[in-house]
Amino acid sequence: MKLYLTLVLVILIIMPVFAQENTENGVNYIPLIKFDFLSTDAQKIKSPGTGLVIKSEETLFVGLYTHHSISNDLNFDYPQKYHSIDILWETKQNRHQYLGILKSDSDEPVFGGLHTFQAAAAYGYELINNDNFSFVLGGGIAVSDFGIEFSNGKTCPTIPVPLIRANFDNGFIKTKFEFLTGPNFDLTIGADRQFRLINELRLDQFRDSRDLLFESSLNYRFFSSEHAMGDFAGIALGIKNDNYGEFNLGDQESESAEDEASFETHYNSVFGEIDLTLLKISGGYAFNGRELYRGEIKKDIGKGYFISIEGMYQF
Repeated sequence: MKLYLTLVLVILIIMPVFAQENTENGVNYIPLIKFDFLSTDAQKIKSPGTGLVIKSEETLFVGLYTHHSISNDLNFDYPQKYHSIDILWETKQNRHQYLGILKSDSDEPVFGGLHTFQAAAAYGYELINNDNFSFVLGGGIAVSDFGIEFSNGKTCPTIPVPLIRANFDNGFIKTKFEFLTGPNFDLTIGADRQFRLINELRLDQFRDSRDLLFESSLNYRFFSSEHAMGDFAGIALGIKNDNYGEFNLGDQESESAEDEASFETHYNSVFGEIDLTLLKISGGYAFNGRELYRGEIKKDIGKGYFISIEGMYQF
C-alpha cells in the first residue's frame, strides 16, 4: 500500500514540473476558483474549490481541489466533510500521446486506502489524423480497489485499461469521445454559430439511470466568430443530471460492510448560465434530489436550487 501511495505522490510532483519544462515557449498559467451550492428540502452542500491549469500547444496539466461541507447529519453517522482531488496531465509528441490521471473523492483522499482514489497512466497512438477526424488507440494501467481479490484474499490493485479517443469537427458539428476508466461523450451542434446546442455525457458506474450524468444546453454567443471579441461571452439554458461523489470513506477499524462505505448525492435541474469566459455563473431549479449510501440505500432529499460560480485568470 505504501508503495502505491508513494507512486501517486511522485506523479503529482513530477507532472507539473514536466509540463513546465516541456512548454517553455508559449506556456499559459490559469488559476481557477469556484463555489458550488446545492440547497434542497432536506440537505445543503457547500463546495468551494481552487485549481491551476498549465497548458501549451503540446502539453496540458489540470489540478483541482474541492472541499464539500454537508449541513445536516447523514445516515450511519457518516462524516459531513469530504474532499475531491482531480489531476490530469497529457502531452503529445507527433502522433504519440501520454496521459496520466488521479481522481479521489473521500473524507480521507488518497491516504485513506486504495478504494479512496483512482490513478491511471496510459499511452496512445494517433492512427488517423486528417482535417476533420482524429482517432487514438492505446492502453495503460489503472490503480485502485476494483473489487478483485487474489486466492489469498489480498486485493489486486492494478488492472489494464484501454485508451480510446475519437474527435470529429467539420465546423458545424463537433464531437469528442474518450474512454479510459469510463466513457465520456461530447456533441456540439452549430459549433461555429452564435446559437449552438451543447451536450455532455459521462458514465462512471452501471447501477441505474442516475449514473448517466449529462448536461444539455442551448447556448447563444453574443458575438459571431468573425467579430473582434470572438467567442468571449454568451448565455445558456439547459437541463442536467448531476452528482456529488461518489465519496468512498477511508479505512475503517473492522473488516465489515463499513469498509465499503460510500456516499453520494444526485439531483436533476433546469438552469440558466451567463458565461463571460473569465467568469461563469449558473443556477437553477434542482429536483429529484437523493442521497445514496453504499451504492444501494436511497434517501429522498426533495427539491430546491443550486448556484455555481467559476472564475479564472490567464497569465
